[in-house]
Amino acid sequence: MKRVTKGKRKSVRSKGKKKSAPKGASGAGDKGQDVRKLVHLLQVNQVELEHQNQELRIAEEELQASRNKYVNLFDFSPIPYFTLNVSGVIKEVNLCAGRMFGVERHRLIGRNIIAYIHAEDKMPFNGFIRTVFQSTEKQSVKLRVISKDKREFFVAMEGVKSSDTLESEPGCQIALIDITEHKKPEDASKK
Repeated sequence: MKRVTKGKRKSVRSKGKKKSAPKGASGAGDKGQDVRKLVHLLQVNQVELEHQNQELRIAEEELQASRNKYVNLFDFSPIPYFTLNVSGVIKEVNLCAGRMFGVERHRLIGRNIIAYIHAEDKMPFNGFIRTVFQSTEKQSVKLRVISKDKREFFVAMEGVKSSDTLESEPGCQIALIDITEHKKPEDASKK
């Protein structure tokens, strides 16, 4: 083994520094250019993300406006509306329907509408609901519904199968048109 003296160590170190200095100088230039390119790319990406974020905000505002319009059309309609499943269970109901039945809206959801159909009209209702789910056209039936306080209403019930792709089970939309006032003179003339 050769021994390295102090003088030789210094010269080896200084040679190493001299050799790496030119490499490091050109490497530092490359690194600086790489950093500038990276900063530029990040700035471009930031601008693109800000633009996409703005587009998402606009889409969200439009969606919210559309949702509010739907809520107003459904909830505040002067006609009772329901969404039912195949079994007649109420999935959605508007405020007017709650008033007609004398039941808070949230208490109607999950109940079967047959509970509010007059006993003599349950079979026609079952035939109606079956036909609604078998057809693509609007179906109608006239029957009596009973409110919580036992008031009887004659209604024209209209229904159509809904094609809501977000729901896992088929449903239908039902509207009730109160024809009680029209039915009274008709019933009186039959007597």
